[in-house]
Amino acid sequence: MPIKFRFLHNSIATYYIFGFYITKLNNQDYSTVLSGNESDGLFFGIMLLVVGLTTSFNSLKNLEMKRLLENVPTSKIRSLSMGLVELKGKIQVTDKILKDPFDDKECVYWRIHIQELVKSGKTRKWVTRHKAKNQVPFLISDQTGSVLIYLDDVNMNDVKRDKQYDLATFFSDEIPPIIQDYCRKYNVKLKGWFGGKKRMRLTVTYLEPDDDIYILGNARPVLKDESKNSKNVAAVIDMSKRGLFIISDKSEKKLIDENGGQSFAVPFGIILSVAGLSMILNSLGYI
Repeated sequence: MPIKFRFLHNSIATYYIFGFYITKLNNQDYSTVLSGNESDGLFFGIMLLVVGLTTSFNSLKNLEMKRLLENVPTSKIRSLSMGLVELKGKIQVTDKILKDPFDDKECVYWRIHIQELVKSGKTRKWVTRHKAKNQVPFLISDQTGSVLIYLDDVNMNDVKRDKQYDLATFFSDEIPPIIQDYCRKYNVKLKGWFGGKKRMRLTVTYLEPDDDIYILGNARPVLKDESKNSKNVAAVIDMSKRGLFIISDKSEKKLIDENGGQSFAVPFGIILSVAGLSMILNSLGYI
């Protein structure tokens, strides 16, 4: 989830926590609430502490990613050094290629995600009914050379969704026969007991030949048994020692905007944590 949505989620949670707490203060004596009678002070203190620590941790982590994305220079493949590198180029096929199950597109990577909107108490939530993916090694090329890519352990969260099909009682997308066949094959039911349509969301993501791609990962020499996949490659890109291996079809600027962090969220999280800790200590009689 991008940092702006995580921050919004935490802010909404904090709004309701403070709102309920202020309501308690309006209806009770201040010392009664803060001291934790009926577990109010302890409960809200723990909630504030958790929200504050989560906000600060996520913001610091994303600020570190922002600095990394900004500070690692983009290398030309011909002149790249072994170690952590940032590359931009186009996808080229080696000796293998796939076809995605939904759109029958030639690709080097595809991912399927099928969800159903189900009722849980008074709320509704999306529940995963089926997930699948497949991939093959491929090349990234610029004007100066090529590198070999293995997608093992890679972070593909920043690859854009290519197509989504929505199924509902009314105003549904037309589900192509190839997708219906896929769902039958994997026992994904698109209709209910009496033949009515379920509320479903079917998404497909894939990487096609000639797609522009961004990579942040570890460059290492090509091993002898890997050279058969493609000749004249400058290096293999895989997971770095820092645990980084990112592939995206978004621009670098968009990645920084979405995952870069928000500096004002750090002191906001610290304030919440201090307030929560104070309420906990007060409710336990330590202050």
